[in-house]
Amino acid sequence: MLAPELLERLALMQDPWQHHAPVLAPPWQLPLHGVHEWVLHGPIDQPPMHAFLDMVAAAFGHQCGAAAHDQPAAHDDGSASCVAWIGRAVMPSAVTMHRRGMDLRHHVQVPGARTPAERLWAFEEAARSGRCIAIVVDAGGWQAAMVRRAQLASSWRPDRTPVLALAWRPQHEASVRSACTTRWLVQPMHDPATAHARPAWSIQSVRDRRGIRDHAAACSSLREPGSNASSMPWSIAS
Repeated sequence: MLAPELLERLALMQDPWQHHAPVLAPPWQLPLHGVHEWVLHGPIDQPPMHAFLDMVAAAFGHQCGAAAHDQPAAHDDGSASCVAWIGRAVMPSAVTMHRRGMDLRHHVQVPGARTPAERLWAFEEAARSGRCIAIVVDAGGWQAAMVRRAQLASSWRPDRTPVLALAWRPQHEASVRSACTTRWLVQPMHDPATAHARPAWSIQSVRDRRGIRDHAAACSSLREPGSNASSMPWSIAS
């Protein structure tokens, strides 16, 4: 049996582009390469939607910057880029997106993808379309082979439009094996700094194929933005 360190090194050799892929601006700094899995632990098994919306907005910001520098992320045929939301469990409401100033014309929702196989097919089509700059998918029920297919479809190459791929897994799949680029564990936490009932979460990196993070130190907090002066924006900065 091969040691885990050797398996990680072999994975890096099989994926030569992951260290060259563009990344989101701080504080997120996620590579636009492969799948980033989020697993929520807690009494409310729902995705951290505000964090997803914030990262999607950062992906749009990256695209605007790429267009200004005439990179492949900009389309010359005048077609608009979009965000795909695959699976009803990860779909934000139109009211939520409108409040964040998002143009709903650039968001495509696929509620009909109900089974894991249907959601994987929709993900692969979106990732390879060259038009999606971000994909948020319900990855519940995905086996390791299915994640590898999603990883391949969303891998960055110099001639391919970068895509931010976010996958949400339910709580009971926290220990399922996966070939994702990164995996993040999100847990509810009590926030003693404020008496308001704004949701606060702790976040920890439990997997990073790039091998550049110290997983023991990749911990911080998430706080849902609100009117409270002490409320901070979502962040995964260590």
